[in-house]
Formats: sequence, structure tokens, C-alpha cells
Amino acid sequence: MRKHTLMMVALATLALGAMPAFAGKGHGHDNHAVATGQMPPGHAPQAAGRHDNGLHLGWQKQAWKRGDRIAWTEVDPRYYVNDYRAYRLSAPPEGYRWIRPMDDRYLLVDVASGIVAQALGY
Repeated sequence: MRKHTLMMVALATLALGAMPAFAGKGHGHDNHAVATGQMPPGHAPQAAGRHDNGLHLGWQKQAWKRGDRIAWTEVDPRYYVNDYRAYRLSAPPEGYRWIRPMDDRYLLVDVASGIVAQALGY
């Protein structure tokens, strides 16, 4: 009998001692902070390969349309389409550049302003 009582006290102490480890906000994020972009440092939507919880905040996933503006700081040179004929695209006018943010999707962008003149494949 004494052995069972001692065992129950030990298990209760172990269980109560582990409770502070589970006393957080949970595994989810604050949805308001995610939606408004006010995430704490180190919690960027795509930092360290983490998923953005369906908000698709990366520019690659945006459905671009004519008149949208692209920040050139977000466009990596690997997205430039230099051989536009290979992709059956027309020659870009002076001051414009074709970029390819995703397979089979092309944007003709004004280099000076970042405004999309054409969006193909969207």
C-alpha cells in the first residue's frame, strides 16, 4: 500500500512539474499580427523556409496584373528574361524588361517605375 502511495505522489509531482512547459500561447501565431504584417523579429512570413499560413505574402505567388507596381529590390536578376525570343515574347520597348517570376508567367515591367505593362499567364 505504501509503495502505491509513493508511486502516485511521484507521478503527480512529475506531472505538475511539467505543466509550465505547456503554458504558452500554443503552437499557432497571432492571426492579427500575421495579417497586419506586425510579426516579431525573426518571424517573417517566409523566414527560414517557414510557411506563411496561406497568406501567400511572397511576390512570386501574387497574381500580377497590368498597372501593378513591382519593387525592383525584390526582383532577383535570375528572373530576368534576356532571350525573349526563346520564350516567344516580343522585344521589350526601350526602358522595359521582361521578367519571369514563375514558370509560364511573364511580366513586362517599366524599369524606371516598376509598373507592370503586360502580365502574361496570370
